Amino acid sequence: MRGGGHARGGPAEGVAAARAGRVGGGVGGRGAAGAGRGGAQGGGAAGGAAAGGEGSQAAKPGVVSRRVLPYAPLALALLTQSGVLGPGSAATSPEKGAAAATSTQTGGPFNPGCPYPFADIAVTHPIDAECGISGKPADAPNQLQNEAKNNFCVTDAAVSVTPADLINLQAAVGAAHIPFGDTHHLPPNRSVLRNLGKTGKGVAIGEGSRVRLVAFVEEAHPSDVDSGESVNCGVSGEETNDIHIPLVQTAGADECTSVTAEMSPHGRPAGWTPAALNVAGQVVRVTGQLFFDGSHRPCTPGHPENPKRASLWEIHPVYAVDVCSGNTIADCPVDDDSKWHALQAK
Repeated sequence: MRGGGHARGGPAEGVAAARAGRVGGGVGGRGAAGAGRGGAQGGGAAGGAAAGGEGSQAAKPGVVSRRVLPYAPLALALLTQSGVLGPGSAATSPEKGAAAATSTQTGGPFNPGCPYPFADIAVTHPIDAECGISGKPADAPNQLQNEAKNNFCVTDAAVSVTPADLINLQAAVGAAHIPFGDTHHLPPNRSVLRNLGKTGKGVAIGEGSRVRLVAFVEEAHPSDVDSGESVNCGVSGEETNDIHIPLVQTAGADECTSVTAEMSPHGRPAGWTPAALNVAGQVVRVTGQLFFDGSHRPCTPGHPENPKRASLWEIHPVYAVDVCSGNTIADCPVDDDSKWHALQAK
């Protein structure tokens, strides 16, 4: 889900920037023109600022005009509001440049805002010091999605769900005309995803619900290891990315019938590995937050997607994984804790 920034600058912004150029131009033609050229690279609004700077009287070297100095803060404010100089831009933070605009979102250390649900077995990884809770988003909807992916703080009692419940939630997304499909079509307001549907037993569920599901694992594996993923700051490698877990009701079933769980790299326990998950015939109980991943599309008849799945609703991040002593789903009642023990490394 890596993406680039978007250039900004429309007619209204150009007017505001021109006003800023007229106010601040007397600081020196060279200085204002430099700001104008820098802004022009980021968007059309900078044209006005550049014009104002170039057309003003240049200050003599080492002299600052007493008439201009009081207006310098106003000029900077107008340039910032118009989008010519964003917060932390190269002009205001030259040591960081454009990357500083998202430094508060991408920098570490990672702070989930609560103890990990698996705090007693959590392991610190390099990404925990490098990538914050917002990841490295391309825009506001991606930032909201990344933050939702990193929600380790749901403490409600877990609601038991089935793949059918998550497929029904996918239908509810369509009925509510909630956008999805790729990183450019995400919900701008994720509150619409909360309590969007109900389980087969009538319990309200949606994004932010704590849920658990019983299933077989269909080839768990690290994902996005070459390119990295926005939520993980685009860092490549297995340790710094999610473990993707397709969950099916029949061992060996078509992955297009699966629903998905994702183990975040943040604090991931040493025993949570693909090898521990991919044991033939093993029934697992996965607990975590219910999350809607709008960056993808579900499979439809004749049109498998990548990754394959029946619904975009995931258990993400995973809070716990238990293994059943039985070898069929019927032998493993979700609420009978005597049948379950914690996942152990293989």
